[in-house]
Amino acid sequence: MIRPLDALGRAILQLNDPKVLGVLALSLVLMLLATGPFVAVFLALAWLIEHLVPASLHLPWLGEVSFLGVLTRGLVSRASWVFWTYVMAPVAMAIAGLFLERVVAAVEARHYPQLAPVRMRPFSQSLLYAIRFFGLMLAVSLAALIASLFSGVLAPVVFVLANGYLIAREYFETVALRRLDEASVAAMERRASLPLLLLGSAVALALGLPFVNLLVPLVGIAMFTHVFHALNGEGT
Repeated sequence: MIRPLDALGRAILQLNDPKVLGVLALSLVLMLLATGPFVAVFLALAWLIEHLVPASLHLPWLGEVSFLGVLTRGLVSRASWVFWTYVMAPVAMAIAGLFLERVVAAVEARHYPQLAPVRMRPFSQSLLYAIRFFGLMLAVSLAALIASLFSGVLAPVVFVLANGYLIAREYFETVALRRLDEASVAAMERRASLPLLLLGSAVALALGLPFVNLLVPLVGIAMFTHVFHALNGEGT
């Protein structure tokens, strides 16, 4: 039986594990190296536009035109939110994806020590999975960003559900395929499709919180580890 709050609580407490803290530190360093220059340019351009473009213009025959203020005032804060939600979230997920199995192993070592050890995936294979997952999440994020220009309130819902599905599938399979064959994992996913989607959507929703989304991949994979073992009858 899945107990989401219990799984989440255990996942959060797992953050004090030195192995998980090591993954977090390594992920942060790689993230800063990968996105640091881009962040600086992105926000600098937003700042220049906000401060150099006048909020209104006086045009011949038209008089005072003030619609520019709607576009430029607060542009830095809006640009920061767009960056953290639609760019940083997929990057955080992708970089953390390189080390997810380390977190799974740490969770199993603490909570399920009776289980037999498994072989870790080679780093090259983890890299390919992370690139694939990053591409899927980035595509969904960009699609949601474009949709938000036209569909208003529906865009965040689409964003959360689509990414929730991707996250649930990727995280659950990352944990489950270490111990079960593909057919067994697929059958388990079908039986628990709705709970897994809801949990994945909760993770996707948390990715929209600046800075918190740096911890989300680690807490998310730890939570899905507990969910898998509960479904597999190994919960404690």
